[in-house]
Amino acid sequence: MSDLIDPTDVLPLRLPGRSGPRPRTVLVLGGGGMRGMAHIGVLKALQTLGIRYDAVVGTSIGAFVGAMVCGGKSLEEIESTLIEVQKQDYFRLNTVKLLLKGTRAPSMYQGKVFRESLEKMLPEVSLTEMQIPFYCNAVRLESGGAVYWGTPGFTEISLVDAVYSSCSLPGVFEPLEWEGNNYVDGGIVDSVPLRFAKTLDGDLIIAVDLTVKSTFKTPDYQRRVLPTLFRMFEIVEEVLVEQSLHMHVDQRVALIQPKVGHLHRFDFSQVGEVIRAGEEEALNVLTAHTSTRGLVSDEIKDGLVCPVMPKDHVSLHLDPSLCVGCGMCQMVCETDGFWAEAGVATVRKSANYECTRDHACVRNCPTDAISLGNL
Repeated sequence: MSDLIDPTDVLPLRLPGRSGPRPRTVLVLGGGGMRGMAHIGVLKALQTLGIRYDAVVGTSIGAFVGAMVCGGKSLEEIESTLIEVQKQDYFRLNTVKLLLKGTRAPSMYQGKVFRESLEKMLPEVSLTEMQIPFYCNAVRLESGGAVYWGTPGFTEISLVDAVYSSCSLPGVFEPLEWEGNNYVDGGIVDSVPLRFAKTLDGDLIIAVDLTVKSTFKTPDYQRRVLPTLFRMFEIVEEVLVEQSLHMHVDQRVALIQPKVGHLHRFDFSQVGEVIRAGEEEALNVLTAHTSTRGLVSDEIKDGLVCPVMPKDHVSLHLDPSLCVGCGMCQMVCETDGFWAEAGVATVRKSANYECTRDHACVRNCPTDAISLGNL
């Protein structure tokens, strides 16, 4: 039985100190490889603050963690299981196939090894038996379209296959073949699926974005085939997430962005640190965000200051000595935070309340003249 949500709890639920029902809440757990261990920290923060949720949407590693918690595993079980995970539990080279087939091999690593690990760790329940409604996405290679396992018509697949397909990074693991089609990692097209989450008719969305942000230290890049492919995937992923945040972040979305972008996607050595980063960032955001701070339980752990810092705006900073007036900031900022028509750019909104926290201005500034604060 999960210690996060009582499956018999039927909305509306009245919270201590609140006169109205608690909002129907959808939790979105984004993709990001081993950075996704931050999701455990976010779940711990939600438990600490007494904030409950009614459905989970997961992508890639977010699908993995989401499936465990929605299937009834406690946070203690999940953390103790994943903190012991080693790289060889997931990655074993497809040596024979690579030698025999070369570039015709289906993947670099053996998908069956990863799938066997999932079978050991995931709860033995079907998608229709989950204690909390659970959805995860994958991409159908034949059509290029996305599917969401758990939606009508897509519940017959096993939980292991659903999660495997959502985590199956192209070229790394073999695609999942199901009913004549092949499926790969849902993060290819939607790493933080806010658009789908909104179709679940929630009042509040709590979303965790793990994509690499230019305001944080980026991973070391190595001039090798696999690091280059992974880095290209991350760049495409970040651009797509930028567009998603532009379109779908509004007053009912609480966006949590743990500072884990400096870690390699498959770094298994700092799981504890990543979990703590997720918990700290979630506590900071959820106790301060306008849509969630009123949901915080009256009884929270000692020493937690609430709110920590108002998170309803992002501060924009620009170093004029570095700016060359190229205009990229004005072009990519969807909320008109910059003006770049006078030779050197200027900040139009030092406290930008409309900022979607996509970090596009920083990532696209060629001279590193821009920095953001209050993140």
